[in-house]
Amino acid sequence: MEGTGAAAAATPPQALVPAPPARRGAGAAAPRGRLELAADALLCCFTGAMLVCFASCAAFMAARRACGRDSRAAVVAEELFLWSLLVGALLLPLADLAQQLLELFRRRNEARVATQVGGGARGRQDALRRSGTAPVFFVSLVCMTVGLLVKDSYMATAGYIVGDVGCFLHSVTFCFVLYPELLVQLRSICAKLKED
Repeated sequence: MEGTGAAAAATPPQALVPAPPARRGAGAAAPRGRLELAADALLCCFTGAMLVCFASCAAFMAARRACGRDSRAAVVAEELFLWSLLVGALLLPLADLAQQLLELFRRRNEARVATQVGGGARGRQDALRRSGTAPVFFVSLVCMTVGLLVKDSYMATAGYIVGDVGCFLHSVTFCFVLYPELLVQLRSICAKLKED
């Protein structure tokens, strides 16, 4: 204790050195970091809500066909579907706004870097995957539309079946084809959120 006090008394007081001037744009890094974290967190929550929504929709369609509309499984799946749809609908504008603000901030503060044309093997693989799912989503959308149009006519049973097939196809395609790709992005976003 005494040695540290004597050593402190023996060293002359240092002059106050002013802090170096802040770099241009350094003050903007903190808001961008917070905005990026908020945008990523909202995107994670929205993606999770959509997974629950599509999975519960597929479960609802299957339970309704297998056990009947009034069965406990169908009622629970329908409630879960409606609540997750509501959460997703509430999160969508917030996540979209945060992503747009983040993109606007990036454009304003950073120079655009020219991207490679073609995107390499990974870009071709993603393009093939997207081109393969677009027709499936189109067919499911047509089935759902036909089901909604026909359900009030004398062919109500056929309308419900066509609509259910379209909705089930759409949900299963999302859960098993598109969501694995989103899951990889979601994991990287969550890892980045844990680091910060």
